[in-house]
Amino acid sequence: MLDVDGIIGRADVLFVRERLVLEVDGFASHGRAQFQHDRTRQNRLVAAGFTVLRFTWADLTERPHAVADQVRSVLRRLRTSR
Repeated sequence: MLDVDGIIGRADVLFVRERLVLEVDGFASHGRAQFQHDRTRQNRLVAAGFTVLRFTWADLTERPHAVADQVRSVLRRLRTSR
């Protein structure tokens, strides 16, 4: 993923054609510096035209159907808006 400043970073999951990024956040890996880095990277992604969905580990393990429903819904919207 690129913007005018170069490489933005890597995504946990990337739907290239739809420009959809999925990020999974967990408490263990997010100190203050990582928290700031993630927000800066997300802003660059949005400014470059990506849609970003963030999920927690609890979302994935406790509400997987809700996560899947939301991802499918956003993918449908992005695919029909092209």
